[in-house]
Amino acid sequence: MATDLPALRTRLLDLHRRLLESERVDLERYGGRLTGAEFLQIASQSFRLAWLRPLSELIVAIDETLDADGAETTAATPESLVTQVRALIAPPDPGTPFGRRYLAMLQVSPGVVMAHSAVVQALGPRPAR
Repeated sequence: MATDLPALRTRLLDLHRRLLESERVDLERYGGRLTGAEFLQIASQSFRLAWLRPLSELIVAIDETLDADGAETTAATPESLVTQVRALIAPPDPGTPFGRRYLAMLQVSPGVVMAHSAVVQALGPRPAR
């Protein structure tokens, strides 16, 4: 059964949003309230949130694939994108910066847990080897 790429994208966006929200709460706990512009600058330029880059790049790759509309591009195949998402978060690799931080976020944020569950559900069962 093929994974519904647009539905997976939507769930990944929700997961990304919840991860950013959780990071913002953590930042504000120690540094005080941030404006939207301040947090956007931190999110886009800070080393502290660089661990999120693999997820962000996967979402962009999915967008490029969905926008390709059969055009000859370097967009990845839907199957390869699903494989990449699965490798990134189902389960996360604790040996990578993303995996370490993601596993920590799963321990402290119920919203991240719910969004993670939705992504795993959208991935469907692992293909037989």
